[in-house]
Amino acid sequence: MDAKNIFISSQHRLKDLDWSDLIYVGLDHEKANEYKAEMVAEYAHKLFDESEVYVIIGRHDSHLSTLDEALSKVSTILKTADVMLCDTAFTKAMNFDMIGVMSFGQKRS
Repeated sequence: MDAKNIFISSQHRLKDLDWSDLIYVGLDHEKANEYKAEMVAEYAHKLFDESEVYVIIGRHDSHLSTLDEALSKVSTILKTADVMLCDTAFTKAMNFDMIGVMSFGQKRS
């Protein structure tokens, strides 16, 4: 699936998720080097059952990636944009905001 279709699919298919409360994960900037990569990875590995996820940044930059590779790039992406990781079936997702918080969600049963 190309970037545009990943983005559009995520906008339509992730509407019915039950989202967690916001969780502070920190930032990795020159003034705030406090990104909690281990905590984020722990949540991600509990949530996602598969090794590949979609990295959703925008209409032009979304792509398929391995979970570990995506997790290693989240703090860098957050310097310039919000980012979402979701499984290939669009039933589970993690949303990261540039202010240093994340939430995760799953489709309602």
